[in-house]
Amino acid sequence: MDCNKTRKTMDTPLQSNDEQIHTITYYDAHGKIEHQQALNCENIADTIGMMIRCFLKSGEIKEGFADPYRLHGDPPYDHSIHDFIYLWTWDNLDENTHRLVGTDDTKYDQTFIPVAIDSIVRIDAILHSNPRWGGRLVNHFFLDV
Repeated sequence: MDCNKTRKTMDTPLQSNDEQIHTITYYDAHGKIEHQQALNCENIADTIGMMIRCFLKSGEIKEGFADPYRLHGDPPYDHSIHDFIYLWTWDNLDENTHRLVGTDDTKYDQTFIPVAIDSIVRIDAILHSNPRWGGRLVNHFFLDV
């Protein structure tokens, strides 16, 4: 994927599954489509912090909170989108209570999984789903869309 493409927002929702390829679809907390964008590196930046579901060319589906700027090196961020996006989840989350468990040394641990942007055919994103924005702690895409 060429990360120098210009940002493109789609004005009308897409209808068929074929038309949804290479899009980012943003849902509200109730599963209503708020808007869609073309799937490119610049627009992937808009997903930062959101719970997303990536549909891959291989047929796999990856879920987690989006961290498109992370490098996992020194420095950990360089304010650029590269050829991958990291998805992270909580290691010590009680899914029943939506609370982190464990000691202060371990309960905030996270797992980061790199996903090659070229392997992504579609992204679903939940607006305001990050716990910092008032969402509940989860490790999965909680909408049935």
